[in-house]
Amino acid sequence: MALTAGTHTKMKNWLQNLISHGTYRIGSAITIMPIQTITQVGDVITVQFYLADNVNGTINRFQIIDKDGEVFDDQPDSITKPALNGLLVTFKYTITRV
Repeated sequence: MALTAGTHTKMKNWLQNLISHGTYRIGSAITIMPIQTITQVGDVITVQFYLADNVNGTINRFQIIDKDGEVFDDQPDSITKPALNGLLVTFKYTITRV
């Protein structure tokens, strides 16, 4: 039995409403990133966070945290960010019926 179109829409809405905030880690220091935007185009949900230009250092992890305080997505990384420019961090999720 396949999901109905209504259920598919509810799942996309659920995902958007589940996300609380993001975090990034420089060294062992974890800093909260407020959500800049959450958008949905078709089946794709895009979550964006903006790090201001005053943030600098080597970022070694990005995480999305859900409304219960649990890690929803965990992305190890290694980005050296200078204090000259901001940084837009983007996560994309596709919810499809198969």
